[in-house]
Amino acid sequence: MPLVILLIVVLVLGAIVALTVQIRRTRSCGRSTDAPPGDLTRSWIGDVMCRSAITSGGFARLEFFDWGVRLRGVAVSRWLVPTWEARYDELDIAELVKLRFSRIAVWLRVRGETGGIGFLSSFSKEILRELAARDVPVNRAIAEVRTPAELYTRSPR
Repeated sequence: MPLVILLIVVLVLGAIVALTVQIRRTRSCGRSTDAPPGDLTRSWIGDVMCRSAITSGGFARLEFFDWGVRLRGVAVSRWLVPTWEARYDELDIAELVKLRFSRIAVWLRVRGETGGIGFLSSFSKEILRELAARDVPVNRAIAEVRTPAELYTRSPR
């Protein structure tokens, strides 16, 4: 009996450590800006793709404000999805990327920074239209990558 209790304690501690590590890795994808609250003009539900996280099931929300964009988790997944913000004038490009067996993501890059973040959605063309209307350069050609890590090493255009 003590061996069973010890095993359960070890498994619970292992799960807690694994969850803590995953949350920290996911938060490393986040980015914030000193944007004012602003007026929400548009939003879409989808998922997030970054170096250390890919979600599936509508866990993220891409929000358009008068100042820029914010990608964040929906209420039940705020702890799992990083919050990523950028002003429209900071965005270098919005491009379409795709993993082999995944939906198309709108990959957002900030000028002068490596990497970015992806928003997986069925509304990628509509999102690109909205970004282009706000003078963000867009690339509508779909780039297929094997892993999100490739998006952190390749040139943006």
